[in-house]
Amino acid sequence: MHFGALVYAQQTQATDSLESTSEIKVLEEVIVTDSRVPLKRSQSGKPVIKIKEKEIAQFQGLGLSALLKQYAGIEIIGSQAYAGQNKTVSLRGGRNRQVVLLVDGIRISDPSRIDNDFDLNYLTLDQIASIEIVKGASSTLYGSSAATGVINITTKKNSKGFQVQLHNAIGTNRAQKGADAPAYFQQHLQLSQGTESVQANIYLSHQRQEGMSAVLGTENDPYSQLNFGGSLFTKPSEAMDFTLQFEHAKINSSYDNSFPLEDAPYQFLTTQDRVSFASNYVYSKGTLALRLGHQSVSRDFQSDYPFSTQANNTQLDLFNTYTIGKRIYSVIGGLFQRNSAAYDENQNATQWDLYANFVALFSDRFRVNVGSRWNHHNAYGSHLTYQINPSFQLIQKENKALKWMGSIGTAFISPSLYQLYDPYSGNPDLQPEQSKSYETGFEYTSSKWSTSILYFKRNENPSLVYDLNTYRYQNSTVEANYFGSEFQASGRLTPKLSLNQQITLTETEGGDLRNLPRISAQTLAVYQLATEWNLSGRWQMVGKRLSLNQIKELNPYQLLHLSIQKTWKQHPLVAYLHLTNLLNTSYVELEGYTSRGRNLVLGIQYRFP
Repeated sequence: MHFGALVYAQQTQATDSLESTSEIKVLEEVIVTDSRVPLKRSQSGKPVIKIKEKEIAQFQGLGLSALLKQYAGIEIIGSQAYAGQNKTVSLRGGRNRQVVLLVDGIRISDPSRIDNDFDLNYLTLDQIASIEIVKGASSTLYGSSAATGVINITTKKNSKGFQVQLHNAIGTNRAQKGADAPAYFQQHLQLSQGTESVQANIYLSHQRQEGMSAVLGTENDPYSQLNFGGSLFTKPSEAMDFTLQFEHAKINSSYDNSFPLEDAPYQFLTTQDRVSFASNYVYSKGTLALRLGHQSVSRDFQSDYPFSTQANNTQLDLFNTYTIGKRIYSVIGGLFQRNSAAYDENQNATQWDLYANFVALFSDRFRVNVGSRWNHHNAYGSHLTYQINPSFQLIQKENKALKWMGSIGTAFISPSLYQLYDPYSGNPDLQPEQSKSYETGFEYTSSKWSTSILYFKRNENPSLVYDLNTYRYQNSTVEANYFGSEFQASGRLTPKLSLNQQITLTETEGGDLRNLPRISAQTLAVYQLATEWNLSGRWQMVGKRLSLNQIKELNPYQLLHLSIQKTWKQHPLVAYLHLTNLLNTSYVELEGYTSRGRNLVLGIQYRFP
């Protein structure tokens, strides 16, 4: 069976390691992102996080940030603030610039943003089918910036026949001392039509939130977002398929002054157009794949210091997967990227990459994932990154398995166009950030439980930092080390009660952990009240962390959330109720900014037929 068919056939039947109603079956879950070839979880050398559609559905009405924050090693700074707040995605103490975000295998980014990253607010859960997260250096497979990990989002695929999907939600959007009132509204409509060889869909999503101020204050800073797009899939033969996707998104958000922190009637307008094309040609021992993506972003800040810019990101990735014999899987490819953004003039950066990666199954117990990438940047010349990732099955029985995993990898991150050319804080003399990452740990699975414990360390020299004295970006003069451990356990306590526990410890020597906790924990408990009713509780603990001045220490806090979901088995209908920050805990996520209080979200999803 070829790679594409293998992924589809096994993923549609595989067990969900985090799903509350499943156990680990004989047929193993298949993961792709850590090696770019479909392998059973037992054959992977990393504890890949796989989030499936059923779990995503449990977070409808809460958003992508709330979902991602549920896992060890992942922090989303700004997830508890008002809707328009910039979100910082942190994997293992890193920042946005060190995480690659993919949609259907194609990197998305905004070169006008500080870290050349992507605004999570653009992405809606209604269009997401699954998410795979690989933590640790992944530059060999995914290029510059994948220093702390990769988040690969797979969108929902078209279906045969005609189908309608509706999702409506309404709720409150209050700060800790705000008044309760309906101020959160979300609507989503998707229409799809398909046959065996041609499938198409279109969708429209809208979201509006009011009631919260960006900074601590009484002024209302409303937020609205509109997404519409579609996709077309064609399969002219058994060997060939094509997928074309597009999306237009628009965000209109009020915001406040940051220097000094005060209420202000500022407005932020941004639009994003995203187009992608994917093609696969399958032959006897492999697949030739093409991934082409383009994002165009326009941003307009209307304030006392108005600023507007346009940016474009284009990439073309051509790679071939090939099976050598029965035990070696290879990926060989090339990547072209071009980023441009308008500051004083139109600046741009281009990169060419050649890469190769091999997964060797030396035996049923011992595997090695090894690869290297040559990167040529138009301003910084050539760099070579590599990854070595062995794993060994210490115990391998029918109902239990114990696996050791280890990894060493390097990464290269060029400064963003903002960090180089912004008139106020840019520094054209910046040098690239380079890092080396290590990790080792164990993963245990049984018929009812899955647990893992992992130690990680990352060395950055030099780092890219923002100097609070000069108010410009600089290369650090000291070596930065980040290290810590992650623990995860998920399984079933009783036939009706399942538990998912995540704990992360993160420390640094010479690094930057501003607004990032040294210890955090998340607990998800799901209880099946009846055949069609689920009750779930989420407990979050965020430990002490430094504020932006790196002197003041913010107090730890704990939040409790409660959700109820009802599924009508005989009707394509799901209803849910979320109560967030149930105890209305008083806490500070970002110093000087508003934090969410107790809120309620009620939603209903309908699918026909």
